[in-house]
Amino acid sequence: KTKATIFAERIGVKDFNASQGWMEKFGKRHCIKMNRIHGEAGSTDIESLQIDKAAIKEKIEGYSARDIYNFDETALFYAAPPRTTISHQKFSGWKDNKKRLTVGLLCNADGTDKWSDVLMIGHARRPNCFNKNNKKQEASDHGFSMYHYNSNAWMTRSIFHVFLRHFDHAMKAQKRKVLLILDNFSGHIVDYTPTNVELLFLPPNTTSHLQPLDGGIIRAFKAYFKRKQYAKAYQYIGMIQNGNQDKIGPIDKIFEIDQLWAMKWIREAWESVSAKTIENCWNATIFHFIEDEDSEGSSKIIYWS
Repeated sequence: KTKATIFAERIGVKDFNASQGWMEKFGKRHCIKMNRIHGEAGSTDIESLQIDKAAIKEKIEGYSARDIYNFDETALFYAAPPRTTISHQKFSGWKDNKKRLTVGLLCNADGTDKWSDVLMIGHARRPNCFNKNNKKQEASDHGFSMYHYNSNAWMTRSIFHVFLRHFDHAMKAQKRKVLLILDNFSGHIVDYTPTNVELLFLPPNTTSHLQPLDGGIIRAFKAYFKRKQYAKAYQYIGMIQNGNQDKIGPIDKIFEIDQLWAMKWIREAWESVSAKTIENCWNATIFHFIEDEDSEGSSKIIYWS
């Protein structure tokens, strides 16, 4: 779409819109398809699970949308090449890049409160990108106060303990009582009892159906991140086409970025996720699940104000 827009400007085509519909028609005309390099497994059928809907509904109805939060973490392979491509035939792709950050995201049900200080977990205490001028430079020196590290860059109980205490103290300072919805990951079960945060753990195997962050919010966040990564790669391809490959390196390196760059993009990508997107994902997941049914058998989704 980006390239088509540039071509349109070069040849003087006015009012051109590289829409999704234009993209689909262009693909059909030239026999170009979106080929997935890696597939994903299907999800669990929620109807087959025994879930106490009444208990979940009772807890949620005790709070306004502003005071209902969801937290979840996701792995972000920030230097990995894309898993799909447009091509005339199947494409083998490049070797996977395993550099990763675990990102913890927190938002409330009406989308008015997304924590901009995103929780991030990396492999190293002081990544090389921090050490160019000062070997003792910390992530906090770059404005990332919620950065943790371990050998796997995974969420652990100790890291979640720190996060939960921080969130609880923030709600206490605001004199608010809130509900925090979590999946049943064992790392979320910690030896700490919040004073201003009530915890609601979702039943096993229901995360993809009930958790708002898994219902499209994380996907939107990653799409904004990848947009930044692909824009950088597109610039590099332009430099290669203009004979500056010596400044870029091998073509399979165009998607690579350092960790500091990735952390800045993570924060910007999270800020780009709109309140409307967040609200829609809540209404399509947990709120939809506990919807009321009227006497005629039709359903009515509960929207919290």
